[in-house]
Amino acid sequence: MDKIIFGDNQFFGVNHMSEKTALNQMQKFRSPDDIFHTLEYVNQIGIKSFMFTTHDKLDPVFKKIKANPDFHDFKLIPCMPYAHKYANAMVELGITGTVRKFIPGSKVFSFFKMIQAAITANPIPIMRLLVDSELKQYQGMNVEAIFLLNIVTDILIGLGMHNMLYEFARYTEEKYGVKAGFFTMNYVALNDILVNKLQMKNPMICTNINKIGFRMNPSLRSVEDTVNKNTSFNIAMSFLASGALKPKESVDYLKGLHGVNAVLFGASSPEHIKETKDLLETL
Repeated sequence: MDKIIFGDNQFFGVNHMSEKTALNQMQKFRSPDDIFHTLEYVNQIGIKSFMFTTHDKLDPVFKKIKANPDFHDFKLIPCMPYAHKYANAMVELGITGTVRKFIPGSKVFSFFKMIQAAITANPIPIMRLLVDSELKQYQGMNVEAIFLLNIVTDILIGLGMHNMLYEFARYTEEKYGVKAGFFTMNYVALNDILVNKLQMKNPMICTNINKIGFRMNPSLRSVEDTVNKNTSFNIAMSFLASGALKPKESVDYLKGLHGVNAVLFGASSPEHIKETKDLLETL
């Protein structure tokens, strides 16, 4: 996986430190063309990995990417599930309409698999159907890895359903030939589960890592200590603490850790994208 990964938060007005910044970003990226032109620039300057939530707003963007030969080596890293998409569909289309929209293949067969899973209290078939549903629009594109968002990862940790993490990883590797990764807001607990309890070799984990401990759980020191063990492939997100830190001091901090393998960042202007890329290349 590339050391530098571009993210999508700015496209949806997500900023965990400033509502004003979030609103400005949302206004800047009002159309698919606005997003596509930014990704064009990202691709042109040599950032070749894009990590994103499977938001409906990106569907027309991927159609443009798929049709453009300049993106032939551009790698996609979808993160799922985007829960609001399913919630909105349930409100607008109902249960039957949602199944028809999202579940691939035979709808009758898929429906009975879901019923069987509910009766037997076995969530694995449903997990597989959701993965297939999320990935169907990226067929023929360069999918490098598939990540489970922290809204699910951390719920599974809390419920003690660690086998679902393993089954997700196994299914993505066997069905799609790519490695699975996990977002989390509790890096120390997830690392212990994946590495020690599930015996997964070098699992990919994306979590908050930054100089001031912004959104780092359970603490800055415990995350640093576990990262430095270098037992997982660690992707640092929020390394700028949503704009609270300057890029250079943030990169210098990451250089002092021994287990940061890649960095995920988002930016809305070409100047900030290029500045951050140049600094991250010194890692």
